[in-house]
Formats: sequence, C-alpha cells, structure tokens
Amino acid sequence: MGVHATRPNQLVEEQGVSRTTGKIGETKPQGLVLSPQSQEKRFTAVLPWLFAATILSISFLGINSLPIVGEEPRRGQVAREMYWAGDWLVPREQGQLYCTRPPLQNWLIGAIGVCRGKFDVFTVRLPSALALVLASVICWRIASKQIGPVAGIVAGMAYLTMGQSLTIGQLGETDSLFAAFLGGALLMWFSGQNKSDGKSNWISAGFFAGLAALTKGLQAPVYFILSTTGFLWISGQQRRIVSKEYLASVGAMVLPIALWSIPYCLTAGLPATREIWFGQVEERLATRGLIAHFISFPVATIGAMLPWSWLFLAWTDKSFRRWATRHRSLITYMTLCVTVGFASLWVVPEAKNRYLLPLYLPTALILSLPWEYVAETVNDSKNSPYMLPKVLVIFLRLLQALAVLGSAAAILLCVPKFFPISAYEFKGIQLSPLPTIVICFLAILMIVSTQLTLKKATRSNLAFSALAIGLFLGLGHRVGILPVQRQLLWSPGEQIQGLASEIRAPEKLVSVGPVSAAFRFHYPYFVRQLPRETTVEGLPNSVFCLSGTMYSSQARVIRKSGQQLVQFPWSGRLIVCPQLSFCWKPWKVIPLGRTPTRDPQPVVVVGEALPKAETEPSSNVAPARALGTDRRSHP
Repeated sequence: MGVHATRPNQLVEEQGVSRTTGKIGETKPQGLVLSPQSQEKRFTAVLPWLFAATILSISFLGINSLPIVGEEPRRGQVAREMYWAGDWLVPREQGQLYCTRPPLQNWLIGAIGVCRGKFDVFTVRLPSALALVLASVICWRIASKQIGPVAGIVAGMAYLTMGQSLTIGQLGETDSLFAAFLGGALLMWFSGQNKSDGKSNWISAGFFAGLAALTKGLQAPVYFILSTTGFLWISGQQRRIVSKEYLASVGAMVLPIALWSIPYCLTAGLPATREIWFGQVEERLATRGLIAHFISFPVATIGAMLPWSWLFLAWTDKSFRRWATRHRSLITYMTLCVTVGFASLWVVPEAKNRYLLPLYLPTALILSLPWEYVAETVNDSKNSPYMLPKVLVIFLRLLQALAVLGSAAAILLCVPKFFPISAYEFKGIQLSPLPTIVICFLAILMIVSTQLTLKKATRSNLAFSALAIGLFLGLGHRVGILPVQRQLLWSPGEQIQGLASEIRAPEKLVSVGPVSAAFRFHYPYFVRQLPRETTVEGLPNSVFCLSGTMYSSQARVIRKSGQQLVQFPWSGRLIVCPQLSFCWKPWKVIPLGRTPTRDPQPVVVVGEALPKAETEPSSNVAPARALGTDRRSHP
C-alpha cells in the first residue's frame, strides 16, 4: 500500500547500473533532453526578440526606395514652412493658411527635420515607419494578454503585412500615424475595461484618440466614443458610461485637441478652425457613384487585407465557433469597432480603403483567433495534419504556392543581369542577385516552417510559421517589389534642385497662383505665392513659376469651365496653363507625374516676364495662345 511500482529500466538508470555488467557505477553523461516545460520557457523567452527584429526590419527597410509621391511632399513641405516661419501653431502652405489637416504629423516631421538638419524623404517617412512599429506592438501586446501568445504574434504580423498597411504604411501620409493612434486607442481601452487598474488604460486610450484627432480629424473621437459607449451599452454596463473612469478617458481625449485648437482659433480665426476640422468631411458628403461604391467597397476592403482576410472563413467551422465563445466579449467589441468605422465609410462614395487602416488593428485580433484555437486544442487530438481546420490548411498551402511563385518571379527578373535578354521583353525591369537570394531564402524558410506546422501544430511551430509568413510578405515586398516600383517611377528632384543654380536669384522665385508641393519640396528655398492677377510690376524678379498640364495632343486637353487658359507647344507635346495678366515666355517645363509617360502630366512651368517694350504683336515673343482663339495673350 502506498508504494509505487517502478519500471526496471528506470531503476537502473537512476542508480547508474551498467546494463552490460550489471554493476553499479558512475552514471555516464547522457545527451541533454529538454522537457516540454523547458522548451515552452525557451520558446516564450526568444519569441519577443524574434518578433521585435521582424517588425523593425519590415518597418524601416526600403524606406528611401521610392521617390516621394502623392501627398507626401505636402506633408513635408508644410512642416518645413512651419520651421522656416518659426510658427509651430498655424500650418501654412506658401504663406497661406493650410486648413486641410491638423498639424501633429507636421510637428513630428519638423522635429525630425530639425534634429537631422534636413527635410528629405527619410524625414517625411520616419513617423509613419515608427507608427507601424507602434501599431504592431500594440496588436501583439493586447492579443497576447487577451487571447494567447500565438495570437499575439499572428495579430502583429497580420497588421504589419496586410496588403494595404504593407504598401502605404511606410509612406509619409497621415494614414499610418492615424491608424496607430486610433487603432491603438481602441485596443488599449478594451484591455483596461475589466481590470482594477483599468482607469490608467482608459486615460491612455483617450489620450491616443486625441492624438489621432490631431493627426487627421474629428473622425477619431467619433469612432472612439461610438465604439466604447456602444460596447458598454450592449454588454449591460450602461452605468459605466457616466463613471469617473470613462469621463476621465473622454477628458484625456479632449485635452490635446483643446490645447491646440483654442490657440489656433484665436490666431487664425473661427472660419479657419471650422474648415480644418470639418472641411474635408463636408466635401466628401455626396451621392454620385453611391451604388457602385456600395457594391465595390466591401470587396475592395477584403482584398486590401489579403492574404490574412482568408482567415475570416474560419468562422464556417462549427468547432471553432464553439471554442470562440470564451472570447465573446472581445469578439463583440472588435466587431463593433470595425462595424462603426466601415459603416461610416460605406455610404461615402469618395471614401478610400486606406481610410479604414485604423480598423485593421481590431481586425488583426479577430484573424488571430483561429491560430490560438489550433494552439489550444491540438493537444486534445492525435496531432494529425488532417485535424487542423481546413481553412488554416488551405491558407498555409496558398502561402506556400505564393512563395514558389514569388521565388520564380524574382529569378526571372534576375536573369537579364547575366544573360543577353532583350530589355524590351522585361521593359527594363531587373532585380539584383542579392534581393533574389533573400527572397528565395525567405520562401524556403516559410515553406519549411508552415510544413512543420501542418505536420505538428505545436505552439512554437505555429508562432514561427506566423513569423516566417510575415518575413516573406514584408521583407519580400521591401527587397523585391520596391526595387521594381522604383524602376517604373521617377523623381523630378534633381531637375528641380538644379533649377536653383540656373536662376540668377533663386531665393526670390515666386509662383503666380499655387504650385504643387512636389515642386516646392525639392526646391531649396521658400516659394512665395502671388495672386493670379499680379502685374509684371508686382514680380520681385523677372523669373517666376506657375502650375500647368502637359498633354500628348490637342485631343487630350481637358477644358475646365470658368478658367481662362493658354497653350503652347513644348518638346512635341502641348502645355496648358492659366492665362496671366502680363506677357511672358516659357523658359523651362518640369514634369511632376509619377511616371514620365503619364498623360496628362502635371507640370511646373518656369517663365520669364517680358517688359512692355517687347510685347508688340509683331515681335512674336509670347508663344502662349489662348485656348479656343487664334490671338496671342498680351497685357
């Protein structure tokens, strides 16, 4: 009674008895065999470091690869003009009030530019790259605490490498920063709603929502309040809506907004304050194209979340749905957050999918649930690959196929480096050997790790598979796709910077009417804006610039009602620009489009004003011709 039977082999091993001689002696050293508990501890210890290395490499690698495009020059130029003017309160563009965005992103760009001593592409994009890191860490942290360690890795990787966040998250737009602040606020608020120290989490969440408003506008407070109060209401916690904790979070949200808005209103006036907070919202309220948008927007949104959006199909699995009931509160809240944001954009035809980027954070947590389900339930089965949910199996197989196709494409683009293949066949697009090797290595790593998961879906295999998928998608995009894009795009930077050395007084260059930020960002001096009605006497220098459009032919010209335009030929193409109140001749035309073959192409025309003595009709020195007429433009 009370004595446990011991296996003979176990007794021999414990006493150090030789199996060949039967004598008791010193036990020979055996190979180190880690217990499952030790393996789990080692896995838990190394996982955060691998995750950190992955998100840092994906967020910062290739940040300078692409030329600055879209609204990026405007974000950087507004920051630079705030620095030049010494006024960090009122954002301006060419000395005029800039009432499109609150200035938080401009402040960050300006601070980085001052520290680095220059405003370049890296300076403009660094806040967005840091925001990618912040958002991924928040996803990882909240999912790890609320769901599990595997879900944390998957959530962080899913947000970082969804198609939309991967392609625009690193650019110097407001979207990445806005997503980190607003999406982070929504997740942090949920993490504190059931804790004794939840007040500090709620205050932090509210402050983040306020920073999101200072980044892009009032949609951040609207999303935050509707999501949080809606969740408290439907979960039977109506009294908490008026609790001190919740009111403190709302106060923390209002604080940064008020600290900037009140001084700004006193300086710029109430109309400018109203415009900066409500102007863009009112512009996008329209009904034209509503039906087409209503149909295409959900499809485009799912596509923007690929490949991770495939995991939504896991909800067709009855066993997974039964398991997910333990996270009913989290699922309800995250679904509510996504619904509030999606519904508000679904009825706005002008809305773009990138406006939904803050909602990718709660979506990433929802998509991480099937992975944690497998991690928790695999030990209850025979651990056969056929016991995995079919959706996860298909997802991993599709990614393996993508790895094969990606490697083949990289090798194909690398071939012209070594063999005399016509550039026409590849349109001049090539990939260097090093990126090709990196892509092939990442593809092999992902295929091996996912195959191990299909055979034995342990926690460590699942987590390492998620990391390998993130590395292939993220680094593959940075070292493979960005160089190809760079060969297709071009930058007018060198041409614009060289312009300053060709002008007698480059610091006095002005624009008649506004000119694109893509020109002003690369020009090393401040370009003051003059009204269209400016006379030749009002110019500080004979050389000036103005915006125009370049067309391949007369048939391509887009006529706008209410505008008086002039046109003139240039290098076999047609330039159209506003008609001025004085006679002038074009001196240089600088294309600003993303590609040199774009048609029509936005341009900046550098012109030289002519004295009145040279404006006789017979002198033929003012080649600009009014559209629709045969007479030349004169003062």
